Amino acid sequence: MSLRPEPLPPIPDVTAAAMRAAFPKGNLYVDLRTEFGTLYHDQLFADLYPPKGRPVEVAPWRLALVIVMQYIEGLTDRQAADAVRRCIDWKYALSLDLHDPGFDFTLLHDFRERLVVHEAGQRLLDTFLAACKSHGWIKPRGTQRTDSTHVLAALRRLYYLECVQEALRHALNQLSEVNAAWVRQQVPVAWYERYGPRAEVARFPKETSKREALALQIGADGYHLLEWLGADAHADALRQLPAVEILRQIWVQHYSRCTVPGLEVLRWRSADEQPPAALLIQSPYDVEARYSQKRETQWVGYKVHLSETCDAGQPDVITQVSTTLATTSDFVMAPVIQDDLAARDLLPGTHLVDSGYVVADVLVSAQTHHQIDVVGPPLSSSSRQQRDGHGYDLHAFGIDWEAQQAQCPQGQRSVKWTPGRSQTGESVIRIRFDRATCRACPTRQACTSSPEAPRQLTVKPQVYHEALQAARQRQETPEFRAQYALRAGVESTLSQAVRRFDLRQSRYIGLARTHLQQVLTATAMNVVRVIAWLRGQLLGDKKRPGGRFARLAPDLLATEALAAAGVT
Repeated sequence: MSLRPEPLPPIPDVTAAAMRAAFPKGNLYVDLRTEFGTLYHDQLFADLYPPKGRPVEVAPWRLALVIVMQYIEGLTDRQAADAVRRCIDWKYALSLDLHDPGFDFTLLHDFRERLVVHEAGQRLLDTFLAACKSHGWIKPRGTQRTDSTHVLAALRRLYYLECVQEALRHALNQLSEVNAAWVRQQVPVAWYERYGPRAEVARFPKETSKREALALQIGADGYHLLEWLGADAHADALRQLPAVEILRQIWVQHYSRCTVPGLEVLRWRSADEQPPAALLIQSPYDVEARYSQKRETQWVGYKVHLSETCDAGQPDVITQVSTTLATTSDFVMAPVIQDDLAARDLLPGTHLVDSGYVVADVLVSAQTHHQIDVVGPPLSSSSRQQRDGHGYDLHAFGIDWEAQQAQCPQGQRSVKWTPGRSQTGESVIRIRFDRATCRACPTRQACTSSPEAPRQLTVKPQVYHEALQAARQRQETPEFRAQYALRAGVESTLSQAVRRFDLRQSRYIGLARTHLQQVLTATAMNVVRVIAWLRGQLLGDKKRPGGRFARLAPDLLATEALAAAGVT
């Protein structure tokens, strides 16, 4: 299917007349067409199509606009295709005649797949942001804020026994689809009853011993299947099936097997023997979904980071979307987000973030590479003195970087300065004081809990240490609290994204498709926000008016009740 870009068609007169009759005051899509035109054009997607083949059925610019409108309304593909056929305002925005029959809903899926394969989903957001920049609605080097939230994968959470059973069942289903004759020849009859139904309808035994026996039975069956595939010289295509490779990985993660003759044993791995959560596959149907926990929230899926502008007198526009595995820490993504904003000429001068993003490396790299002032409360020290609220923590010690010595609150100087690496591979400096001096110190109890060892400090290199200390000192100032108060607005952005645009529920399988969903969600939110801002509407500022009972109150009480409800 090839693309032959054509001039963008004007709005048919009949469609325009019908729109004016149906929406005399306009609406979201009418205002979108009036302010931004068609927004997209075919040339933007020319590289997504081969140079030869039959022409596309529907112009890509129309499909791009439809999927943005689809996310504004929260519609399925079928519902979106139906809206193109029946909604006058959609036809107006798409330059379609009133009698246009629309298109098959599967074209939306095909277009999204092209966006995923070519990593072109970002173009939809960037095109809208470019239009906002041309209108002067995004302030150069202004203020932006960032926060993250969890995203649930498009699957049911499976526990370990369910996971291995579903992995084997998934492999058998794919093998049956590719070569049913091979499956009939190899698979025992008992397997049809054991792995035919989904795990969610199976009745797992309650007794621990029986559950362990079932887990070992499933493990043995899985290894038998892999051995049959390995022994068949004509099964190369079957061995390369994705479900077979997923089965192999899950078996390595959950089973320990010894094949030495006379010592054969199959064992279910304990939780301590399994890979970390960042590597552990949670479901054979989405191998990129990960389990994570943040305070009381537990989920299997991903994490999304949203960055938006927040300058006075301008609309709040989402400028950057990053989707990661659920186990990826926020501070890891801060440089990635800033580098992406720099590459797209959207860098802020001030970046408001919460404590999850504020570490020494981020403070230094943001200032050094992009001249960004990162504003946020850094994580507090993890020392015992800091936790207990008394004693000498790191802040009580002075550091002479040139002399490579530290001075304690009692005026004693350190005797050892050793550069090294932390457990995570970061550069650190380990400082140690004299053992005899520390043992004789009258304030030893406030300094260390060790009965014999001297006080030791672990600090980052100078530039990182000073950046972190400066951030902690600024955190205590009134100016910081006034500036940082603006960051709270990103919470309302996440709330709007979750409540109206279903941000926390992935529609699709896999990280790439989930990221495309988040980009489309951000684009749809931007459209809604900018049009509302142009209309003078303040999002989230509406309050429910008082009821009739409140109006019956005496004058003073009625006035107070109505004022509290926002009614004048």
